[in-house]
Amino acid sequence: MVWAFVQSYQVGSRRLNGLETFDWFCLPELQGSGLGVRVMQAMMHRPEFIIAAGGTADTLKLLPRLKWRPHGELVKFTLPLEGAALSMDFKRRFGLPTSVGKAIFKVSMKPWFHARPKLAIEGSDVRVGSDVEPEILQLYASDTGDASVRVPNPRFVSWLRSGFPNRVQFLPLYFRIRDALRGWSLTCIYRTSLGWEADIFELFAPQASEDVYTWMVAETVSAISAYKPDRVHAGASVPSLQQALHRNRFIRRRAVPIQAWWTGPADLLRPIHLTNDTGDALLLPVIDKAIS
Repeated sequence: MVWAFVQSYQVGSRRLNGLETFDWFCLPELQGSGLGVRVMQAMMHRPEFIIAAGGTADTLKLLPRLKWRPHGELVKFTLPLEGAALSMDFKRRFGLPTSVGKAIFKVSMKPWFHARPKLAIEGSDVRVGSDVEPEILQLYASDTGDASVRVPNPRFVSWLRSGFPNRVQFLPLYFRIRDALRGWSLTCIYRTSLGWEADIFELFAPQASEDVYTWMVAETVSAISAYKPDRVHAGASVPSLQQALHRNRFIRRRAVPIQAWWTGPADLLRPIHLTNDTGDALLLPVIDKAIS
């Protein structure tokens, strides 16, 4: 079987439906039989374009053979803030007790990771939203710039926010410049065995510069500081947002290829603006953390 989310994308001045893969499975005894390939080919006959970010080693080898096109990469980032997870890494890699790792982080690393860029953006304002309000969708209502952008689904976000009220929190932030809405972010904050962690699932502003994105990332991290998250995760496929995360001390962890199936002109999809909300990336980690 193969499953995908149906999503709406703003592609230039056009609104198109697309699919984002999130599961591809066959019985163990049928692996290697070619059944999965035939199921995937059947899916490729649908009229929507299809996007896959990452996947297993077998998937990454197969999709180019099925004539899927490369569309850049989604870079994953992490910002360590309290050092618990990093001290566990120190223990695994160097045999250091976690207490020593935490002490090293507190003395020599924590001040650097906590430093946020100070950008003077005249007339700027940030507020917490109650949900994906209608004005957010106006950010996607016309040409959003050089990249194709997925349009948020308010019902899906509302459903996520209502599912795990005790161990998972969602924080939407609205960014304004001179009273005009400029962009928004959506962060999920959840409990783990190491304390709170956060994942910036969405961060977008149409035709945004690197400075605007840097300001938005800095304000997003500051807004979730009350939870004292041990680390913050993020992802970005466009260079301006990648640089903004880097300027905010996020560490580049890995990059996964973005591949797309589309029978139309090769350049129609443009570069694709993706964050950590692709496919089931927004859903599964939340469930895993909430029920663990």
